Amino acid sequence: MTDRRRSTSRRSGDERREYKRTKATTEISLLRSGSVSSREPLNGMLSDVSLNGIRILVDIPLAVGESLLVEVHDAGKHLFNSTAKVIWHQQEPSGKYTTGCELCVLLTQKQEKTLNAFLDRAAESDNFVRS
Repeated sequence: MTDRRRSTSRRSGDERREYKRTKATTEISLLRSGSVSSREPLNGMLSDVSLNGIRILVDIPLAVGESLLVEVHDAGKHLFNSTAKVIWHQQEPSGKYTTGCELCVLLTQKQEKTLNAFLDRAAESDNFVRS
């Protein structure tokens, strides 16, 4: 009998990622869908991003499988929107929650260009290290 919990993929850890992940620190707003959520936006911080996923830091736990509308901002300026699904979360010693989300659609070329321009500007100002 095969243990279904074990991946048969030869890729593991970071190698499972299909797209390069870039560290970023900027503000985000989240709108939660479903009956468990209020219609008030939830604010958080973007921790890293790739073409198909984001890692965010929020004050409350989000349910695995929950759908979100993610709005990414830089100093109040809108960068892009996307829909995402919560894949995992863990509570940090600070009490906040690090949450991994899969983007429901890949970023468009325009969104990717906007994001890369933001990341390049931020790297120049030493707000974070681009990896």
